[in-house]
Amino acid sequence: MLLKVDARLTACSASRAQARLPAVPRSCCRPLLPRRMVAAHASTPSSSDNEEPAAPQQQPGSSTASSVVAAAAAPASETSPFLDPLVRSLILGVGAGMLAETGHVLFKALSLAGSGALPSPFTAGALQACSPNFIADHAVAIGAWLLLYVVEAAAIMGVMSRNPNKPANELTQQISGWPLLPRKIFPASLTSVKDALSHTLATSASAASPNGSSSSTTVAAASVLNAVSAGDLATAQAIAAAAPSAITAAPPGLSKELEKTLDDIEAAAAGKAGPVQDAPTKAPTGPIKPKERLVKKTPKMLGGPVLQPPLEKQQQEREQQRSRRDKELADRKAYLKNFWYAAALSSALPAKGKKPLGVDILGSRITLFRDETGKVVAVDDTCPHRGAPLGEGWTTTDKATGKTCVVCPYHGWSFDAEGKLRDVPSATHGSWPKRPLLGSYAVEERGGFVWLFYGSPSLPAEERPPIPFTPELEDPSWRAVYGEIEFECGHWGVFENAIDMAHIHYLHGDSFGNAEKPAVMDMATTRDTFETACDFRIHNKPVNKMWEWTAVPSVPVNARAILPSSSSVTIELAHGVKMITFVNTVPITATRAINRFCLIRNFAINPAFDFMARDNMLKILGEDKVMVDKLAPHRLEQEYSLAPDAPQIAFRQLRQSWVDMGYAVPAEDELPRRGLLPPGI
Repeated sequence: MLLKVDARLTACSASRAQARLPAVPRSCCRPLLPRRMVAAHASTPSSSDNEEPAAPQQQPGSSTASSVVAAAAAPASETSPFLDPLVRSLILGVGAGMLAETGHVLFKALSLAGSGALPSPFTAGALQACSPNFIADHAVAIGAWLLLYVVEAAAIMGVMSRNPNKPANELTQQISGWPLLPRKIFPASLTSVKDALSHTLATSASAASPNGSSSSTTVAAASVLNAVSAGDLATAQAIAAAAPSAITAAPPGLSKELEKTLDDIEAAAAGKAGPVQDAPTKAPTGPIKPKERLVKKTPKMLGGPVLQPPLEKQQQEREQQRSRRDKELADRKAYLKNFWYAAALSSALPAKGKKPLGVDILGSRITLFRDETGKVVAVDDTCPHRGAPLGEGWTTTDKATGKTCVVCPYHGWSFDAEGKLRDVPSATHGSWPKRPLLGSYAVEERGGFVWLFYGSPSLPAEERPPIPFTPELEDPSWRAVYGEIEFECGHWGVFENAIDMAHIHYLHGDSFGNAEKPAVMDMATTRDTFETACDFRIHNKPVNKMWEWTAVPSVPVNARAILPSSSSVTIELAHGVKMITFVNTVPITATRAINRFCLIRNFAINPAFDFMARDNMLKILGEDKVMVDKLAPHRLEQEYSLAPDAPQIAFRQLRQSWVDMGYAVPAEDELPRRGLLPPGI
């Protein structure tokens, strides 16, 4: 099989070289020889990549051509790609047979020892009693040899069928990086063994060829190069046409150089620039750079002898992984439509207040104010007249309709809750459009928060998802305190921090965590349409003596994550003491977010203790902010999660299911918009 493959590769090379023979008329002008030919003429047979080359010759002649032929013929002939698997599988087969023999001997020795019949190693029958199984052991060796050889040979044949014209050395280089089973078992390169076999095969092939063919081929090749170096291109062309074997049967390096030289002659004769470059007016002086030598070795695969898949495959896998990561990050940054977001705290809009509230939210800006019934309403913040911020104006009552309107601080235009223009002090009354000029949005007030519906205005109220909520907010036996804190980070990282329990032992070690016992135990996760829940236990430590009465061996925790980005975390201590952190993470822009929160407790519900509860909550969130503002997930090609990350992973999966159903709205940096909602929602 090895000889057949070598013959096939030689035939492919010969047919390709004959097909490329140019036909140049004798009247052609002198071509411009490429610089690499000048460098080749100056090289010596003894030069190599690791040796200092000899000084270049000033006048090329017959001795120069001979040196070129010797330099081109110096590399070994193309090695069959089947040599490596043949040798490797043979060694592995012999090793398998030896292991089988050793196993049989040990098995017999142990069996005899167990029965007390093991003879002394110095007795005459010891060798026969522990002899291996000759037939079985040799069958194992031969079978392993054939099996491992077939594995690599099949892979090589597949590559050759797809690349019929590729030289054997290039095929061998390509296959050498594949993680095939025989190479994993025995990764040695076997260079000396393969060289010896290649030399033997080459010697056999030379003995079988006609006498003098190699010598005549080398002489013809030297004559072609002599003619080229002397400028007699017609003679070079005549020699090449009369003796095509000078190219087809020359050593691989010289054959390729002759093909390239004749191609350059043809291109110059046809008036084409091609790859031909101007030769220097005189022979170069000084040492020849390795990149200019005639014979160039095939570069080693990236990673050297380490077994790696082909470089192109690695690049393709990296691009696919990068594409998946880019989509993952884009999906996280997107906003979910048709859900409720906590646009403000109810306390920010006093019942009798005259001041509207401008709110940056979801990549846009709205204005909130209370209408004549005390209900909170929302409209776009940008006045349609000249773009002034309505949130910096005031509210008034329209005399004609009795409706509460927000007044623009720039020119006094006033708009009602539906976005209709009701008054322009500088214009004749009624001389303006009757249709709404501002976008208006559905708003609900519940649990001390003002909830904005970010979605289609035509979606019926009964079909909208529920507002994120925890019933303790309306239970009189519990007491809640509220607050806000902004983050210089995308909403996704801010929200996930609220349901991340593994970090509390490190960021909050002096307030609640216990770095000496950081384990998260007994975790169980559930999921429904709009939220996930996770129950687990952690160890905490009392902050001071006052809290020692609440100490428990381990703290039971229930963490709920509610779409689009609200969390409710309940902890239970000794004597029935419970606390709930209800946090609503709201996107301001693609890179900023705000937590509107409340801390709910069932102890010390007197309002006099509110400041302590609020300060403790702000302290904890402030510790979070220091780290969360520095998060950079976009720098990672992949994130790794473990069992303690179950709450985040469960919510990611839930949210992604809604993204896949088409509920994601790209952030404003990807989909610009002039109002709260981009077109088409």
